Amino acid sequence: MELIAAWEAGTGAERERLGPVMEAALTDRAYRDDHTERLALAERLAELDDRRLVAAEHLRAILDERRRELGPEHADVLDMRISLAHAERDPGGLEAAADDAVRVLGARHAVSVHGRLRLAQAHERAGDFAAARHLLRRAIPDAVRGPGPDHRRTLGLRLALAEVYERDTVRYASLHRGVLRAYRSLLGAQRQYHRAIESLERIYGPGAPIVLATLERLADLYERTGTLGAATAQYEASLQWHELRHGPDAPETRAARDTLARVYLRGRHPERAVPLYEPFHDHDHDQDHDQDHDARAGTAPTRGAPATAQGSAGHAADEPDDALDDLAEAHLAAGDEEAAHATYERLLAFVVQRDGPEAPETVRYLAECAEAFDEAAAPRLAVIWHERVVAALTRAEPRDEEALTLARVHLAAARDSAAKAV
Repeated sequence: MELIAAWEAGTGAERERLGPVMEAALTDRAYRDDHTERLALAERLAELDDRRLVAAEHLRAILDERRRELGPEHADVLDMRISLAHAERDPGGLEAAADDAVRVLGARHAVSVHGRLRLAQAHERAGDFAAARHLLRRAIPDAVRGPGPDHRRTLGLRLALAEVYERDTVRYASLHRGVLRAYRSLLGAQRQYHRAIESLERIYGPGAPIVLATLERLADLYERTGTLGAATAQYEASLQWHELRHGPDAPETRAARDTLARVYLRGRHPERAVPLYEPFHDHDHDQDHDQDHDARAGTAPTRGAPATAQGSAGHAADEPDDALDDLAEAHLAAGDEEAAHATYERLLAFVVQRDGPEAPETVRYLAECAEAFDEAAAPRLAVIWHERVVAALTRAEPRDEEALTLARVHLAAARDSAAKAV
């Protein structure tokens, strides 16, 4: 049952990685006579779109065997019919199996709850969100009284209903006079996410990957609906858990730190964003410096260190460091133009190394930096970047006279602003 436990505790990406292992296990002799284990594996495999038809083959074989042994109205047989109809995307078969489960076992049985969950998902796939919402809202009280609040079927219902509310929140928020309905849907999603998180924490413990993934889904919903205070609180909690579980320099922690910094910037708190960006970029800068030293000395990088072609923070060599650009913007928002200038200089070195000093991409980057200092009312620094734009366009072959003339106009305006600021 280790595979099942790993699946239940895992996030979407982790479950994708388990797919091939679970598919191989279904053909393993060790599971051939264990109907319960085979059913559990096949049912979960059916959750992966690229493997659901393989799962359906196994479910059909298990169903035929168990129907002969147990009869058509046994709970296991009804559960397998639901799983098979779900895997085959057979709405008629699914509805019949779900109705039979309620008729034979009662509405509060775990199999009946399973049937209603799959039926609601079928309504969602068909675009009938109102029917899905109605079915899920009626099924959750039965699930809580039957299998219990921490049963995986109850959790599935809660998360499915939260997703429906989440979709409604975003849809209503974009409509004229839809603010009140969007707010009500947001409250509904919030309630279901919080209850699901409470159950997941009781089962797997605070900070478990599936708990963090659910918490971050709630934070993302808050952010997309402009509720930045609540989103910030959720992202702060997520970052703390990532730091405890993975350490400060792990990719998961750095991604969580970057997300929180971005939310701080949206909430106009650049002074809180800057410290989040700086530590790991200083670390990357030191690491890149060490690798440059190794290259000049003719030695290979230390085993386990990222290759120079990877660049800092795991970015590919042909992609600029977006987080470093965000750091410069945070410095500008905080009024620290000199720190922003130094950060843009670091990113410029990357762009020049990648594209060349007179390449169109480099000129575009120089112009964006100049514009950023224009907008920040820092004319002295804006002049430096406008001069670089003119110099790059002057050296470029073939020369773009129209662009060069426009760049000189911008430079003259920046110099005029700098003179007035003295």
